Amino acid sequence: MHHTNNLAELAALLEVDLSRYDIETGTDHPGIRLDSAMTEVARAIREGDRSAIILGYRVVMADPHLPFGKILKSNLARALKHHIELLSEDEKLELAGKTAGLLSLPFCPREVEDYCRLVKTMGQPMADRVVAMSRPDNRKAQLLVAYLRQA
Repeated sequence: MHHTNNLAELAALLEVDLSRYDIETGTDHPGIRLDSAMTEVARAIREGDRSAIILGYRVVMADPHLPFGKILKSNLARALKHHIELLSEDEKLELAGKTAGLLSLPFCPREVEDYCRLVKTMGQPMADRVVAMSRPDNRKAQLLVAYLRQA
């Protein structure tokens, strides 16, 4: 996991210009600016902005260690549920693979709950795919895999 402490580091990691989402917060605190920008990305995703959707997808896939990371990543996953149809099949498969990989870690990250909900919006065949690829060895991951099995 790549440690990313501010908006500039996230932009460099993703190789994208994030200035469009960098709104005035009244503070120069790097974590708050990053939080505000990702909140703007989530808002744009909910509005169906394809470039924001790709950005949210890329953040989830890169899985950087961020200030307020659980909240930011969960918010992106929740927003993506609103326009899952704007993701390509390959992007959906990669999100499923990422979710399965996180479910297979010794410690299940908190944002995986929202990733599992996102996968469920892709349909039961995709949820079944995640279940088949997962190797959960902790209680939380096992509960999430059981959730994915439910039709």
